[in-house]
Amino acid sequence: MDAKLFRRLCATLDSLTGPQLKELWTALRSLDARMQAIGAIEKRREGAVACPHCSHDRSTRWGSTRTGVQRMRCPSCRRTFSSSTGTAVARIHSPARFHQVVADMFCDHPRSCRGLGRALGLDKMTIWRWRQKIIRALGGSGASNLGGVVEADEKFFRESRKGSREWVRHQRDPINHPKPDRMRWVDYKRTRTKLPAGISKYQIPVLTMADRAGARRADVLPDHSAPPLMAVLARCLRGDAVLCSDRDPAYDFFARQNGVPHYRIDAKKGPFVIDKAFHVQTSNSLHDRFERFMEPFRGPATKNLPGYASWFIARSVRTEPERVEDAWDRLMAA
Repeated sequence: MDAKLFRRLCATLDSLTGPQLKELWTALRSLDARMQAIGAIEKRREGAVACPHCSHDRSTRWGSTRTGVQRMRCPSCRRTFSSSTGTAVARIHSPARFHQVVADMFCDHPRSCRGLGRALGLDKMTIWRWRQKIIRALGGSGASNLGGVVEADEKFFRESRKGSREWVRHQRDPINHPKPDRMRWVDYKRTRTKLPAGISKYQIPVLTMADRAGARRADVLPDHSAPPLMAVLARCLRGDAVLCSDRDPAYDFFARQNGVPHYRIDAKKGPFVIDKAFHVQTSNSLHDRFERFMEPFRGPATKNLPGYASWFIARSVRTEPERVEDAWDRLMAA
């Protein structure tokens, strides 16, 4: 658009009605999201781009894709590609709306798939699939070398078999599909059956760790035994770490085996703070925020729990724009 036509457009803004201004603002926001998405995708392309098909180190411009991303062509294999080829955002037909889904995941109050789908004009299952794609790219978020005073504790979530067809298969063919080892959680209330007492195998442990420098980490453990917990601690703690935990003997055994200073906090009897410095209050606060974060999802399937833990940790560090940028970097590297 030339300068004269742009000035004419600006001069007519005062004559627009309220609904027209609202429609214009919606269009501008959509255009801004599209430009941000294309910018995030093409940020990967700097100078000469190697062909992802044959690894040839030179390429030439070859128009653009229908989403507006620069298309490249390899002179060796004569195949075309773009900056998104081979990444998690390949074959995304609406980068603008995909960018809005990424931004929504890292805002203060993420919307449900149904609500976000209504706002973006997409089916809720499309939003859900995009979220799973983003969550998989976020896998492993969190610090890998915590040091100083490190608080460690476990948060337990009910096992969820959401989406499982085990009861349907059992009812259709009881001989080949045995009865599942527990009822659905809702059936415990309907039949007035007592829930499994204490920490049972149906409680999935998530080991959370936090140090005083702001580093955070959450790992889903396969069971309640000591070896998986000790393996995560050994992998993520630096040599200068001072461990603070509850009275679980697995922490004490790890500390004695690796020569790590260890302060055990009795959550029931106290003292809750030792030497005015060693406590697990930061970890407890992290658990509280983790629980409130998970509440709107109504118990996601346990197979997806590691992804939700990574999503929560990614939301717990940095500012919102940095989180979105980091998510795009992971998507383009996936």
